[in-house]
Amino acid sequence: MSTQLNKALEPEIDLLVEFVNTHDLEEETDSIAGPDELSGWIAEQSGEHVGALDDADVDRVLALRESLRALLRTHNGEGIDERRLQPLREAAERSRFRTTFSAGGELQIAPARSDLTGFEARLLLAIERLQSQGAWLRLKACTDDGCQWAFYDATRNRSRTWCSMEECGNREKTRRYRQRRTAGS
Repeated sequence: MSTQLNKALEPEIDLLVEFVNTHDLEEETDSIAGPDELSGWIAEQSGEHVGALDDADVDRVLALRESLRALLRTHNGEGIDERRLQPLREAAERSRFRTTFSAGGELQIAPARSDLTGFEARLLLAIERLQSQGAWLRLKACTDDGCQWAFYDATRNRSRTWCSMEECGNREKTRRYRQRRTAGS
């Protein structure tokens, strides 16, 4: 795959990035914090209506999101406690898939359900597609602990560590500069 964003993978990249970024750590906002917000967000992203959700469903999806965020941080060299992956593993256990043929005769894999479990399956399919196309390790979360915004690293050598050089990169460089000055005093 070229170092440029592969247009064919944009839907999967966008879904995963936008899902992780529903929780803005800097602004302390969460756009899927309640059942109605989550249901609306899923409908907006997938066109599917998952039915009535409750607080337990929201908790399950929020845990899945933070598990995915932790996994994306590993793509920037962060370590991960294996227990953080449990929500992803549980989603994989619940997920069911079906195969269909497109109008062009291509075999396609899709979630077998259109409920919340189907949405989780859609997220997992996005991960699998990025992995199979060699783009998975380019999906990262910002190394700034106060940010952790998800982004796609389109750099040639996959060296991008911050979501934004202007914001998080500048903040980190300023912090390091101050540490060096303090240490040199």
